[in-house]
Amino acid sequence: MADTTFEEAAEALYGLAPADFIAARKTLAAAAPDRETAAQIRGLRKPATSVWVVNLLSRRAANEVGRLSTLAAEMREAQEDRDAARLTSLNKERRTLVAELVRTATTLANDEGIDLGAGIVAEVERTLGAAARDEAAASAVRTGRLLRPLEASGVDPVDLTDAVAGEAPVAAEPVAVRGRDDLAERRARRDAERAAAVVRREAADAERESARAEARLATAREREALLRERVDALESEIARIRADADAATAERNDAESARDVSAERLRTANRAAARLTGPS
Repeated sequence: MADTTFEEAAEALYGLAPADFIAARKTLAAAAPDRETAAQIRGLRKPATSVWVVNLLSRRAANEVGRLSTLAAEMREAQEDRDAARLTSLNKERRTLVAELVRTATTLANDEGIDLGAGIVAEVERTLGAAARDEAAASAVRTGRLLRPLEASGVDPVDLTDAVAGEAPVAAEPVAVRGRDDLAERRARRDAERAAAVVRREAADAERESARAEARLATAREREALLRERVDALESEIARIRADADAATAERNDAESARDVSAERLRTANRAAARLTGPS
């Protein structure tokens, strides 16, 4: 049997089902290249069922578990920015992601013939919840060599003392190295997105205002056209009535003239009659 290093033994052991752990540890210790390594391997603790489930999840659903690191980084940024709205959104996303991962982990355990009780499920949920809040904890979970459950206080960093078998996780370190540049880039991108959102809202408001103005103008034009039609109709009616009035005035003048002529003729006739019937 080839010599087994401590890291190889840890990687192999924490990928096994709990029932196979003790026997495999003994075999791997026997294959160690020296007594020191053998002692280290024998010192590896059998994980609790909840921890085994998390390790199983990290190995079988690595991409999904990787989302914990991204979410933890985003939550850290939101906390640094004191962005309450963003934190509210991320906390909702965290609860959804953890619930999805717990369901996946439960299914994987069931496929291995192990039913999880409520207490174990709660420990799995707490460990994944801690990883979703803390980048270092997420890195520890992603190793697939977790030794004990993790828990986040919500204030202090997650305690990772003796939490991982073998080499400590280093995935969180690059975040610190590139943190300032990445944070600046993400903030700039977020600011740009917010500015773009403001511009889009303003454009939408302007478009709605323009539509309202156009509708108001169309209504005003329609009312103006109707009123001008009424004015034209009334002016035509007035012109007709004025013409009728002028015709009536002319007719009245003709009647008055005829009356005056008739009256004069009557007076003349009366005078003639008076002369003819006067004293003989």
